Amino acid sequence: MQMFRGLTKALATLQTRPSPVSQLPELTRWHAESVLEALSRMSALRSTQLRSYASMPLSTEKERLVILGTGWAAARLTKDINCNYHDITVISPRNHMVFTPLLTSACVGTLDLRSVAVPVMSLQKHLREPQNNYFLGSAQKIDPNKKNVHCKDEDGTEFDVAYDKLVIATGSQGSTFGIPGVEKYSHPLRDIHDANAIRNNLIANWSKANTPTRSSPERERLLSVIVVGGGPTGVEFAGELCDFINKDLRRLDPERAAEMKVTLIEAQQVLGTFDAPLREYAANKLNKQGVHLVQGMVKELTADEAHLSNGDVLPYGLAVWSTGVGPTSFTTGLPFAKTARGRIAVDGEMRVLQHIDPEKAQGTEVQKPSDVKMDVEEHDTGHGKEKYQQVDSCWALGDCSANMELPLPALAQVAEQQGKYLAKAFNKLAKDPSAKIEPFNYKHMGSMASIGGNDALIQLGEQGKSHISMKGLKSYIAWRSAYLTRLGNAQNRFYVIVNWLTTRVFGRDMSRW
Repeated sequence: MQMFRGLTKALATLQTRPSPVSQLPELTRWHAESVLEALSRMSALRSTQLRSYASMPLSTEKERLVILGTGWAAARLTKDINCNYHDITVISPRNHMVFTPLLTSACVGTLDLRSVAVPVMSLQKHLREPQNNYFLGSAQKIDPNKKNVHCKDEDGTEFDVAYDKLVIATGSQGSTFGIPGVEKYSHPLRDIHDANAIRNNLIANWSKANTPTRSSPERERLLSVIVVGGGPTGVEFAGELCDFINKDLRRLDPERAAEMKVTLIEAQQVLGTFDAPLREYAANKLNKQGVHLVQGMVKELTADEAHLSNGDVLPYGLAVWSTGVGPTSFTTGLPFAKTARGRIAVDGEMRVLQHIDPEKAQGTEVQKPSDVKMDVEEHDTGHGKEKYQQVDSCWALGDCSANMELPLPALAQVAEQQGKYLAKAFNKLAKDPSAKIEPFNYKHMGSMASIGGNDALIQLGEQGKSHISMKGLKSYIAWRSAYLTRLGNAQNRFYVIVNWLTTRVFGRDMSRW
């Protein structure tokens, strides 16, 4: 580029001066003029190319589909959409999808962080084409009348993106229930950054506890880990952590490893969505591995203590918070109808709804995440369809949305099925605009959870109906096989297989990054 710019400048300079070419012999002068003319044409061509690429993305006759997010729903939509009929723009603060079922393994070094991060560019090969884009940024506002999304990147630079179709799949955030100290002192477990922070904190505390002048109470605190929330994520993390302690830390320093204490706090039942025999099996296995199960509710977290509602105080060095999810400030601030738990209201076809009379809805809906009460009933069959209308060219998927007539839990498989459904609907309508689209129908495939060691639980089939239950080594093999095949691409599968093999042979890495 610099060479051609230099040539252009040189040509302009030569035009203002007496041409030295005219002073050359005739044959030599002819050759020189030919070279200069060729260089001039090349420079002009290059300038045209630069202007062309500077005006990207291309304007085509295809509809512009803008997808907000790179979570399970957005990733599946991005992967399945037919780019022969759509130009796509993906906007998200992260350029990858996190394979959350394996995220707990990354916290203790069983897997590398990159193994559970699937690059968004690998999901859809057409994103490499100039008319399609990925923008690193976060959506701030949506103007449904102008069909425009106002965004901001991580350094504060603002930009607008126009759309023909918009899909909101920005996910959710960990719910703190307004408990003092949770946001400041605990670690959520939802992203690569969370897993890396937990890993670094864990290794740092292990090292600090070995300081010769450290007091016994302080050493005990540093070697104590509390996990709040007895769902699949909390249980899997506790199991992975105990496996790390028993197999790796014990080889480094048996005495210090024996002092490590893992406490799992759950207000109701551990793995409450599983059958009673599986819950009992999991509790016994966790207990044998060294997990202390405590039933209770955290009412406050300080920098080094967890205060429970029954008056117990638990000192800790690391607190991991895994108690469910709630809406983000972005989704609660959108000018659309919301459910009682602050999620964007959608109809059976995942179309976003808005109030026909917005003035009547003022003050009756969630306005910010702190307004949300997770114990309220989200299901509302009597909301009255006459009160709502579809927002033009706008859909919402995954954790950030719910159908008020049939709200679904915030699960990865729900989000992925919704992304698959909407991609299929868009592709079908692109071929035949008059095609009939059936409402979304969720099919629960079952639940799986690793409980540490070579053990896992599997419950196949829909809840409330007859299903198949498995536990033990065979379930662990099935758990690994299922998630390995669900990874986004061959590269990540290769990473995970290599990580599993090296961990099995050499143990987990103790480096702090």
